[in-house]
Amino acid sequence: MLFNTMIPILCEICLISVHLAVPDAAPEPGAHGHFLALTGKTNTPPPFADVDLYYGPREKISTPAGEEEALWWQLEARPEAKEGEPRPAAPLFRLRALTSRDPLADEAEPIRFHRYLLRLEAAGEAFEYRNVHTGAALLPAWNDFERLFVPRRARACGAQRGVAETAAYLGHVLSLQYAGYNVPWEKWDGVPALDLDPELLVGTGRNFKDAEGGRLPQKPQRQEYKYIPFVEADYPVMIDAGINLFIVDGQQTPWVRGRPVFFIRGFGGSPPLSYPADLYRSNYLGPVMFLDEPGIIMVGDKNIHRTLRYFSDAAAVLEKRVRESYFSDGGYGMFQLERQLASAGANLGDMRIAQPDFPAWETLFETAFYQLEAGLPGLVHEGRYRLEPFDQAVARITGRERKHTAAQLLRWHYAILRGAARAFGKSWGTSIYGQCDPKIAPEAVTLAYDLGARYLWFWTSDHDHHLPWPEQLELARLVKKRAGERKRPSLAGAPPVLEKAIAIPYGYFISLENLWWVRVLDPAGQNEAAEKYGRLLRRVLDEVEDCFDKGEDFDIAVDDGREIKGYRRVVRVVIGE
Repeated sequence: MLFNTMIPILCEICLISVHLAVPDAAPEPGAHGHFLALTGKTNTPPPFADVDLYYGPREKISTPAGEEEALWWQLEARPEAKEGEPRPAAPLFRLRALTSRDPLADEAEPIRFHRYLLRLEAAGEAFEYRNVHTGAALLPAWNDFERLFVPRRARACGAQRGVAETAAYLGHVLSLQYAGYNVPWEKWDGVPALDLDPELLVGTGRNFKDAEGGRLPQKPQRQEYKYIPFVEADYPVMIDAGINLFIVDGQQTPWVRGRPVFFIRGFGGSPPLSYPADLYRSNYLGPVMFLDEPGIIMVGDKNIHRTLRYFSDAAAVLEKRVRESYFSDGGYGMFQLERQLASAGANLGDMRIAQPDFPAWETLFETAFYQLEAGLPGLVHEGRYRLEPFDQAVARITGRERKHTAAQLLRWHYAILRGAARAFGKSWGTSIYGQCDPKIAPEAVTLAYDLGARYLWFWTSDHDHHLPWPEQLELARLVKKRAGERKRPSLAGAPPVLEKAIAIPYGYFISLENLWWVRVLDPAGQNEAAEKYGRLLRRVLDEVEDCFDKGEDFDIAVDDGREIKGYRRVVRVVIGE
């Protein structure tokens, strides 16, 4: 009897509890929430003392799904006053956004950004960041930006005037101190827009150039160039040529951050970046430009290169190594910025800051499928394209002499890169090295653009690897001209259907080079494993040459058991007898 009489009482208590947790109506324009920061790390002050969230007017937005109402809001974070000093008048940053919903509303509905503006008083700068392909907001590329860098409602919290009483933000907690109303919404006039292209990244891997301004002879003895840092006057020249991706140091940063280009640098330096303010810049990508040659480094590793026996060994080991490096805080890891911030004393609370969007820069492009399968967003080939060795390699394998065109040479390479990228919805590209035939380099960059490459890079430094700066500029101009003449579909959409995929068995990769490090193959090419691989190579090349003769667009794919989509025909090449 006692149990039965308690049931309605308990239910009534539950109903009251649920009622208290239901938020009020959405904040009206002019609403203002003032929050104090509660640190998410024991015995450590938060990186900001308080946060203000202002609500602005509503605005009708046309979307592919129809017209919807969006709302403006503004976020400000202020630092703690230093001992004996007055509280700073200016916030660390002011973020103003037009979004599909209140950032403190129920997270069940994703928040979509239509516009994104940033004002940084300390730098005297204000910008609107836009995606050149959509005209809509371009957000910083940090993993889970919409949840980590924007306040979000805590579970079971109440609300005042529609403003949530508790929120999570940048790894910490915000506690509402008061909710105001009728706060005037000031106009931000004259804020320049930076129209950025995240689908075509043209750049070099260094922040310096050669002093010579031309090629040095590399025979009979290799010669090193004299390298000098880029100065302020160099950047307008490079940007006008079409370069939009730069590695910079502290001195060079002001010369690019207000331009419609992307920049890469570490958190430290002189002066260091400002946390969290500079991480709200949509054109700052982080400290990592690429993962350096995981395939080549694997081949050169004395711990394994004498015992790595099978193709499947190489594929499996490479995937392990890519994941170990990419998902790390090391020099080529997505968490490197997080490590730099923590070393500088930044309190991140429970937040993980990840820079996920960078490719491998690789000579062994044949392994692209396995590197992308391991999680990398893309792969850039180290392009040293020359026709004579390509013709010789094909003739050695097929027994047929043929003079290929530059386009055919390039399509062989790009078919492997693009086939791997399409399998995972990832990106690919090429970089031009000093060893690349200067007659082929122009077609290499323009054809790569035509076929959907996201990365078009150049290498600076290291003797004959170096591509002189004037040649980099000329190739960038060609890409810019091509992009102006031939608008390609957005890479964010579904890729076009191609004529044919030539699919090889999973675990293998196709190479015209000497695979001395796959020890199951004997040097003379006469054992069973070498004969099987030779048959696979010849059959793939037969299919490729057939595409050349018919003028068919094709990719070289890997048959991993999934449906190979996006092609009118899929030709599966088996080893067999």
